Amino acid sequence: MGNTFSTLKKEYTCTSPEKAHQVIKELFGSIAPLPFWLSHVTMIQNAVFDTSPDYKILFPDCIFYQGQLFLKLIYASHQLQDFPHISASSLTWNQIIESRDKEFSIEPASDRCIFNLIDYAPKQLSHGEILDPSSFLRKFFKRRKLKGWIKRWNSFREMATFSFSVVDGDELEFLKDFTYFLKLAEASYLIHARYSSI
Repeated sequence: MGNTFSTLKKEYTCTSPEKAHQVIKELFGSIAPLPFWLSHVTMIQNAVFDTSPDYKILFPDCIFYQGQLFLKLIYASHQLQDFPHISASSLTWNQIIESRDKEFSIEPASDRCIFNLIDYAPKQLSHGEILDPSSFLRKFFKRRKLKGWIKRWNSFREMATFSFSVVDGDELEFLKDFTYFLKLAEASYLIHARYSSI
């Protein structure tokens, strides 16, 4: 079975910042937008914490296919720790939200645009981390090495399949790690939006 929880897939490794930019462009541009990945992490978190997960909500693809694709984001973000920061005075919406198509304009001219801004604007990152998303990536990999984060995500995916909650006194540690995964997605997306606007 290709979708194992314990295997570190070599084809997902990232060896350069250029390759990392290609990966996050694929993940955020071709496969799914940022809100999808954030909701995906939250669904797995809820399944890990829940004593009786609702598998009508948590589809197998969430754990297996998209869960495995999230590994690519972890690998890619490891190569983006040196992306340059931006000053608050020069920050624009183009550097926070990628303009995906002609229908989605980042000019605040409609109600639809406001809702898109709310969906895409970072909610977990601090002000300083929004200006310098790589600073969070450095913090992320200081907390745990790359291999440790890969194993942690795989173990969360596996726990999400259990019909009982495995949380027993580790709630705060689990919650902090899930918050880090949400922040990782936001930081990587900000780098993607800025790199796309160059």
